[in-house]
Amino acid sequence: MRDLVRLAWRNIKSRRARSWMTVIGVLIGVTAITALISLGTGVERSVLRQFETIGYDVVILMPGASRGLEGGPAAGFPATPAGIPGGEEDAAAGKALDVSALRRAVPGIGEAGLIANRIVPVSAAAASGSLRVAAPSPEILSEFSGLLGGFALEEGSGFSSALASEAVVGARSAVRLGVAVGSTVEIAGEPFAVVGILSPTATGAALPDGTNPSPSGRVGAGRLAGGAAGGQGMGAFRAVAATDDALFIPYDRAQSLAGQGLGTPTVALRIGKGYAVSEAVTSIRAEVARQGVSITTVSTEEIAKTVQGALGTIEGVLASIAAISLLVGAVGMMNTMYTAVLERRREIGILKAIGATDRQVLTLFLIDSGLMGLAGGVLGLVLGAAVSSVGSAALGRALGALSFRPVFSAGLILGVLGLSFVLGALAGAWPAWNAARLEPVEALSAE
Repeated sequence: MRDLVRLAWRNIKSRRARSWMTVIGVLIGVTAITALISLGTGVERSVLRQFETIGYDVVILMPGASRGLEGGPAAGFPATPAGIPGGEEDAAAGKALDVSALRRAVPGIGEAGLIANRIVPVSAAAASGSLRVAAPSPEILSEFSGLLGGFALEEGSGFSSALASEAVVGARSAVRLGVAVGSTVEIAGEPFAVVGILSPTATGAALPDGTNPSPSGRVGAGRLAGGAAGGQGMGAFRAVAATDDALFIPYDRAQSLAGQGLGTPTVALRIGKGYAVSEAVTSIRAEVARQGVSITTVSTEEIAKTVQGALGTIEGVLASIAAISLLVGAVGMMNTMYTAVLERRREIGILKAIGATDRQVLTLFLIDSGLMGLAGGVLGLVLGAAVSSVGSAALGRALGALSFRPVFSAGLILGVLGLSFVLGALAGAWPAWNAARLEPVEALSAE
């Protein structure tokens, strides 16, 4: 076997130009597959890490159907996330959820937090318009901060009390409004002191002054999740998770805002250990229906499965498309090996004349094609790693996920190398079989 490998390697080196062109055909396909699978796996793990931070035992109940702001946002401000109420009628419309009754009806509900959202008039020194104002309860900030991307502060501090007229401003909103810690903003005509500025989550999105937010490596799961799959539940999740374009004030203080508060709040629930989240969600939906409340109920577990399935499907489709180029490379290798058999008929005749068996001749050509496939696999793996590293930086900026990195698992590396060698050997199987069937006299008589 060692002699056959050495002879195959010598034959590959003797026809360098043709061998390199064959290797390049395999290299292109392997590069595409490596880059796409590593990027897809990296995105999936990045998203799932965010859900792990939030917890797979969290259920979100958002009042009403997902919809945007009627009439659109004020000039210079972003579009409203789905599910954020924006008209005067929204505060009174619908029936509020009785959380106490929900707790009694559904066993296993642990911590609960509230966060109200509304589009209200906001003014500051640099700009004014309608902007999303969110009011999280203390439980949201202490037990469910992952829903708000960790609610990490770039500067300043959090709220000093539940009734303080204080505001924490999202990264983009701070730039648009031209505010800093110590500034004052008017929310629905009432003054609030800015006590903190949040770290940016959408690291790739340019700010109005043309700059990018300072990278923090933090990313809201709702942003990535919403990019992978849509739907009412996704809209509700994005509405809570978006922090860059919002202002935050204490929940209790918000109830007296402009005499009407911020409308019906979104409820976040944590399901206790020992209880199945899916069963709890079914019971919650049944109780919500019994109360006659219009609410969107979604769990992080459901969203994670939906996103994982969507990303897996996309990854599979892209890898299948990339595999076509690998098959084209295999056809090119088959052509190269067939030509090599025709050119080496006399060599085959000599090998058989001195005692080489059909099996040894077959093995020689299979090793020859397998080594070229393996060479294309190794080089394609290296090039694919480089392509995916560059692609991850661009994709990270687009999704606002600076911490996103491609993933090169042992299974991917071994699978790519093994597939390259096997595909190369299979591509050379028919030419190798033809070579093994040659009679010594016929082969030696070839010109």
